[in-house]
Amino acid sequence: MRTDIARYLLLGALTGALAAATTIFPLADIAAPRVFGYCLGIGGPGEKCAGISATFYVFPGLFFGIGFAAAQLWRGGFDPGRAALFVPASGIANAVAVFVCVSLIDPLSDLIQVQFLDLPLALSGAIAGLAGGALLSGGAALLAGGAGTRTSIAAGAVLGLAVPLLTEFDIAGSFAFYILWQAGYAAALGADLSAGRER
Repeated sequence: MRTDIARYLLLGALTGALAAATTIFPLADIAAPRVFGYCLGIGGPGEKCAGISATFYVFPGLFFGIGFAAAQLWRGGFDPGRAALFVPASGIANAVAVFVCVSLIDPLSDLIQVQFLDLPLALSGAIAGLAGGALLSGGAALLAGGAGTRTSIAAGAVLGLAVPLLTEFDIAGSFAFYILWQAGYAAALGADLSAGRER
């Protein structure tokens, strides 16, 4: 089991590094609206609403989905059809998480005046990690025949607290966040699926 966890950590670190690498040469943004004064794209309070970027909305989920699905296919956890379904599920879960995160930043910043360690952004990340993690963990459990999801959902929420790394340390922060989040979540999801197979 420890060897499996180490492999999942390594896999997640690799897909996280690939996702972070896209921040070096980001693709053009798609225009994003403000709703009730809140930016639904990438942009914090008082900042320009920069739009919806494939760098954040598409690539992290796509890379994770391909890597994790390939690992499950190789280990016999998914057949080819289920592996193919996992990839878009991962992309959708990531896009939902990013949308939840950016949608909550402004309201939580208005509500929480404490800016210590960028608490509003960290809480937004935790809620987003919970939402995205729950979606993908639930989808993976269905594809794997009813595995548990508690560990990976909890991991998604806890790891989401690290979102301020994205804004505090530019490219280095992107690498730190995506490697940390995807490695930790891959290990937790892999553990959930492995436990489900052992029942």
